[in-house]
Amino acid sequence: MIDGVLSGKLLLPPKTMYTVRGTEYVIAKMTVYGYANSNLQVENLDGDIIAFDRAVCAELKNKKQGDVFSILGTITPILKKKPSTGQELPLTLYITARKLYDGYVTDQARGKGKIFQVLGC
Repeated sequence: MIDGVLSGKLLLPPKTMYTVRGTEYVIAKMTVYGYANSNLQVENLDGDIIAFDRAVCAELKNKKQGDVFSILGTITPILKKKPSTGQELPLTLYITARKLYDGYVTDQARGKGKIFQVLGC
């Protein structure tokens, strides 16, 4: 698990779910942007988002398919294989959202990412 910031585009509308005890949580799917670094090949990844915090759930529910935003949270890279063939599937990122941030990509491109202010440092 890695704590970090990811930016991307929402692929599907967020979906509200409930635990057995009735606690609300929200799931969503996004394309996580990859950025070129040196000669490395750039690849966008699939991201599966889950949010438990009430404020984050409310923010995520207001997002629409195609919205671009950033997520601060815990990232777990998952590499799966097809059970029938053993062929590796593309890497997927499981993201536990702690905070959503609009405008981070734009601000970062202008040299004003302000990540420490977002984190409250």
